[in-house]
Amino acid sequence: MRTVCHTVTHKTKTPAHRVPAASRVTASATTVAAAQAQTIADVLATPCQNTQLSPQASNLPLIRAAVLCLINTERAEHGKEPLQSNTNLEQAAESHGKEMLALDYFAHVAPSGLTPVDRIRETGYIPSSEVGYVLGENLAWGTLSLATPEAIVDAWIASPEHLANILEGRYRETGIDVEPQAPESLAEGVEGALYTQEFGVIVH
Repeated sequence: MRTVCHTVTHKTKTPAHRVPAASRVTASATTVAAAQAQTIADVLATPCQNTQLSPQASNLPLIRAAVLCLINTERAEHGKEPLQSNTNLEQAAESHGKEMLALDYFAHVAPSGLTPVDRIRETGYIPSSEVGYVLGENLAWGTLSLATPEAIVDAWIASPEHLANILEGRYRETGIDVEPQAPESLAEGVEGALYTQEFGVIVH
């Protein structure tokens, strides 16, 4: 049984935008902090389901939900707000996962030279060159019992680089793809799964 992980993070300089006095947020810092604390408490009070399922074509929505729950629980345990699913980031994750299987590789940069930023940009997640962004990507594949959501997230948490992406406080959104097999040359015919998670935030 094997689990292998890769991670990467990309940032841009954030454009400076002056907020007009009339549009400044009036909510008190105390109110905002209380709302954040309640959100985090709600995450911690909700047990994650299906964390030990083996990925199959029929249960992938359950697997993705389990990964997101485990990631958000880890963030909540460190005082970070939960990530929300984003369809553009999901599209980027899925396209990368399927390409890695089709071309039999395991890396952030495709054989064509396409990077995580390129893939995410193609989905329209980054609306223009006038905004800043922070993006990250975690990859992993595992076989047999090490291909479950719990095993994969545990492996990410055990890796400082992957954990840094998981706990990055600026991230607000994520997209998760799970393929019910690992790249052929790596898994060597053993049943497994390939996981791709994109992280992002757009800074206006």
